[in-house]
Amino acid sequence: MQNKTVKLFTLGALAAATTFGAHAENTYDYFVGFDAGTHLSGKDTEKNSDGYNESFDTESSVIMGLSGGAIINDHHRVKLGLAYDGLDFGKKFSNGYHHVVNRTDLTASYDYMLPIANKLNWTLGAHMGYEFFESESGHDVMDGFIYGVQTGLDYRLTKNWSLGTEIMYTAHHEEEFKYGELEASSQLKDDVKLLANIQYHF
Repeated sequence: MQNKTVKLFTLGALAAATTFGAHAENTYDYFVGFDAGTHLSGKDTEKNSDGYNESFDTESSVIMGLSGGAIINDHHRVKLGLAYDGLDFGKKFSNGYHHVVNRTDLTASYDYMLPIANKLNWTLGAHMGYEFFESESGHDVMDGFIYGVQTGLDYRLTKNWSLGTEIMYTAHHEEEFKYGELEASSQLKDDVKLLANIQYHF
């Protein structure tokens, strides 16, 4: 499923690039931005070959990031983003241990920008990328491919500044591993984020 998704996304990107390249009159609006937001929902599902199967809700956590890209012909936005958050697994243990895992996401995204009012656009698109975990508890084995969809609003304040907000749903790969003869897996699910951004346009 993941390989099929990657291939479809790649084909779509190549088709878009070919279309843009066929028009000499293309306009490009380059930008860089700062992103901030929070997780609205998410859960960690864990299971093993002994029949263990549990799901733990993650807690809300702050997300910070940087992004940059271009708006092509006023309607097509392509963007690269780097985001960091401390993924909070909540108080999963009886001793009250608060389990937080550092995560960094590197993503590429595409949005179609549809004008709905003066200087206001509705955005709708998809993203894909890779996530990196840093944890003393071994959650770095969950490093892997991510993909999803997003929608939001973008308001052009001035020629050089814009504000935006979007809600994102991200799917994560299932990580499988072994402890001796025990086979286990872990996966993040229902990952929904709310982000706001401010962007400077060149």
